Amino acid sequence: MSEHVDVLIVGAGLSGVGFASRLKREVPGKTFTVLESRNAFGGTWDLFRYPGIRSDSDMYTLGYSFRPWAGAKAIADGDSIREYIEATVADEGLAPQIRLNTRVISAAWSSETALWTVTAVRTSGGEYRSGHTASAEPLTFTCSFLSVCSGYYRYDEGFTPAIEGADTFAGTIVHPQHWPAGLDYEGKQVVVIGSGATAVTLVPSMAKSAAKVTMLQRSPTYIAPVPARDHLADRLRGKLPAQLAYDVVRTKNILFSMFTYQLSRRRPETMKAILRKSAVAKLPAGFPVDTHLAPSYQPWDQRVCAIPNGDLYLAISAGTAEIVTDTISRITPDGIDLASGTSLPADVIVTATGLNLLVIGGMKLSVDGEPVDVGKTLTYKGMMLEAVPNFALTIGYTNASWTLKADLVAGYICRLIKQLDRRNLQWVVPVAPADVANGTLSSLIDLKAGYIFRGADQLPRQGAGSPWRLHQNYFRDFALLRAGRLTDHARFGRRGQPVRETVPQPAAPARDPLALPGTGHVTVAGTRLRYRKTGSGDPVLLLHGIGQSLEDWNEQHERLSDRHTVYSVDLPGFAYSERLPGTTTLAKLAGILPAFLDAVGVSGPLPVMGNSLGGAVAMKLAADHPGRVSALVLANSAGFGKEVALVLRLLAVRPLAALLLRPDEKASRRTVQSLFYDKTTPDRPITLLRQNAGHGRPHRPRARPVAAGGAPPDAGRRRPRPGNDLRCPGRVAHRSDRRARQVRCSGAGGVGRPRPHPAVQPP
Repeated sequence: MSEHVDVLIVGAGLSGVGFASRLKREVPGKTFTVLESRNAFGGTWDLFRYPGIRSDSDMYTLGYSFRPWAGAKAIADGDSIREYIEATVADEGLAPQIRLNTRVISAAWSSETALWTVTAVRTSGGEYRSGHTASAEPLTFTCSFLSVCSGYYRYDEGFTPAIEGADTFAGTIVHPQHWPAGLDYEGKQVVVIGSGATAVTLVPSMAKSAAKVTMLQRSPTYIAPVPARDHLADRLRGKLPAQLAYDVVRTKNILFSMFTYQLSRRRPETMKAILRKSAVAKLPAGFPVDTHLAPSYQPWDQRVCAIPNGDLYLAISAGTAEIVTDTISRITPDGIDLASGTSLPADVIVTATGLNLLVIGGMKLSVDGEPVDVGKTLTYKGMMLEAVPNFALTIGYTNASWTLKADLVAGYICRLIKQLDRRNLQWVVPVAPADVANGTLSSLIDLKAGYIFRGADQLPRQGAGSPWRLHQNYFRDFALLRAGRLTDHARFGRRGQPVRETVPQPAAPARDPLALPGTGHVTVAGTRLRYRKTGSGDPVLLLHGIGQSLEDWNEQHERLSDRHTVYSVDLPGFAYSERLPGTTTLAKLAGILPAFLDAVGVSGPLPVMGNSLGGAVAMKLAADHPGRVSALVLANSAGFGKEVALVLRLLAVRPLAALLLRPDEKASRRTVQSLFYDKTTPDRPITLLRQNAGHGRPHRPRARPVAAGGAPPDAGRRRPRPGNDLRCPGRVAHRSDRRARQVRCSGAGGVGRPRPHPAVQPP
């Protein structure tokens, strides 16, 4: 027998309790139930019990907008946050609606009834594990709207990499996600493996009683000291009404977090300098800051770790904690042997190595009998799924407090429910236009964290622009979700009307991106790249020009594969490769190539051929990563001055760029012919790619720097830095005024361009 409610909420953590509270306040006539798989509510803040567990966001933004935070500390401990959630449940009268030990397994939508049928099982011991067999009959619920507030990681299992020798360790190995009660580490040697938010929390906390705590990291993480208390909140407390004071501090903190994030993304070197200066000021003299606290990535590529009042730095200064940057060779009975040849003694090893991804709690979805592959589905406004009616998932911000986004999602769902009631409709479903569905897509969470990389195929996708992209910008999302139109890219219907009939089915792709022999995909730093590999022998890398693709090098694959292993790749944001987050620069395009080469098994230096934009990328690669390039071949390369084809110059004018980049086969053919000296050059692959309606849009911002100045950003405009002068052999083929000319560089080499030079050989 089924139990029916208007709204079913999955998860009784910070998000689920917040949504239930808002639903009860704003749509008081609706019935709802909250299903929680564990034996207590609180979610993350009930699960994690390791020493020092705390938020890394201030409670004035992590707290609910309707419930002022009254605690003294802005960075609160886990117990205080759990008590805050419990008090919310009590004061809002939510306890009767929360079902503990109830895990949702599947949800099926029926257009005939306009209802979700949700299947759940009873759990024991507070956790549901894969392969769990219910001891009783499954529970069935029906609901009009289904909202999943279960986060995106597995509660029953954290991520622990396999480390040789772990089974021989004489001490205790523990993962923070399942901290054993009463673990004794007083006076002992502790090694914490990891460098993320959990590690920087554990180290200073355990250092208070352990003999010494070592944070062993494979690579550094950005760390930012923050005040444990909010001084403005302290000054306003008692002088203003509690809600007003809370709103003032909340707004101030939202603005500050957005400012620091934008500064990090737009001026990363400035943010690096600020963090480095803070570390130098708080750490002992001579501490190797650049070894242990200078990551290879940019700030907020991964989440910046907060340390209240610089507690980690204080522990290091006191000599009770240290940071070691090295890789593990093996675990021994007495500690850990490192790749450098040194060893770390240990009585306790803590594997603060991250999470395992689990989207929408692992439940299976279907719509009118058709299964939904969440990992291949587009997200709408960062909270709904394309072609899935009356469904929402809550994914908070990665660059700010989780609750800020969760609160916006809850408010939007309440708006939708009231809209359905006003119009006497039963369902709403997002519908992606063709240019979005066929355009450049990326993962919903573009944070370059290990757990995101490991589970990237599980995450739903997002498009290039609103409302199909999560912008990680609170004010932008506030306008979209609180005041934006509910009908944008959404369709409404009534009971009995099949959802699938109102959602246009995607057209078959014009061509198979993996049709060429040797093509495949590889995910590098969270970005999915298409590449091609042919032949055998010494490797060579081929880089295409702007608006082009790896198909430009088909003839070179044929000519070189008998003596070389030939690699070509769609640069990020071009053809069938995902774009990189933020503004595209030569540094970003070149910076991903070493990791790409590592991913395909090329570890040493190799010749690199680049045409047009690819030539500029090749030069940047050689300058920034000289150990990866043995020789350069530059064909009609960007970076040689201001001679730019007229069609590219026109792209600097925004209205003309929009017109010229519309998908049109004849225009594409004319564009290609204008770029090649040999007018007999056959149609290039751009003609095929431009049949994709979404192909041109992502390239407009990439084309404008080339059009305006003759070279992309960073190309040929700066004096070489010491140590970055190019000393590899190379050859240049460059076309100017419809004449082909060759410029010889130091060393020996052949000419490289797709056509009209058929005898391309690597130097």
